[in-house]
Amino acid sequence: MEAIFAHSWLTQCANTARFALLVVAILMSPNSYGKESADDIPDFTMDDPEDSEVMSSDAAKFDKWESIFEENEGAEEDTASWNDPTVKTIDWMRCFGFRHSSSSGRHTHKGIPLEGTSWLNRPYHVDWFVGTLLGDELITDRVNQNNEVMTGLRIGCDFDYFWGAEWRMGWSNPDIDATNTTEQAINGSYFITDVDLKYYPWGDSVVRPYWLAGFGMTQIDFRDHNDISRNVSLLTMPFGTGVEFHQWPWLVCRLEVLDNLAFGADGVNTLNNFSFTAGLEYRFGAKPQSYWPWRTSRRIW
Repeated sequence: MEAIFAHSWLTQCANTARFALLVVAILMSPNSYGKESADDIPDFTMDDPEDSEVMSSDAAKFDKWESIFEENEGAEEDTASWNDPTVKTIDWMRCFGFRHSSSSGRHTHKGIPLEGTSWLNRPYHVDWFVGTLLGDELITDRVNQNNEVMTGLRIGCDFDYFWGAEWRMGWSNPDIDATNTTEQAINGSYFITDVDLKYYPWGDSVVRPYWLAGFGMTQIDFRDHNDISRNVSLLTMPFGTGVEFHQWPWLVCRLEVLDNLAFGADGVNTLNNFSFTAGLEYRFGAKPQSYWPWRTSRRIW
């Protein structure tokens, strides 16, 4: 019994000694539990507020708008198929260098882009114009049109930031000269009406140049060199350029230069009657409703 008791007592002493050595080793360690060395502590030092991006004056600026299409993407044959329902018909005009809002946004950052308003906020317009009609020769070496004042009316609509359409009618009373008569020039009649397509290369800008082309009819009443009264109707294709100036949301100034090309018929020559006109547009139409919670009746101009 004494031998067994002695053996048990020695075993217990050995275990106690091992535990004591383990405790001493932990306490003597240079990087003990519960304490971190200076190298292990992460650096949470804040940048100077003046150097922070949040405090920068550029932090409130929006990123520049960029098209979702590449510049020459429209010219690639494999970008979309002709029967793709997600692509508008007019989008295919991009293949010829024309723009559309679906790929070019509102404007091209030229001509002072509009802010706080848009041409499409009032897409419809009616205007009166006045200018000069430069008459062409009706019958070669026989009958000629003199220059005269031209006035008219236009009604149109912009259906995209880059595209619009309008109907025009204009009239003038140019003097008609006949070469083999001794009489003074006789007052004739000139009337033109056409439907035109307009393209605005700068989009939604304060100064908005445009190109125009269309089809219509020209009617001319005159007395020819044989003293015979003539009334002819000619197929017309006007084309030219102009510029619009956004004065107020409802008022626009407009200048235009057109070649009122009329194809010859009934013994009358093909005519290049140039017109230089100026006009004022009255804009009207949709006014998008604003839904700000404190003023739901406010409208966006």
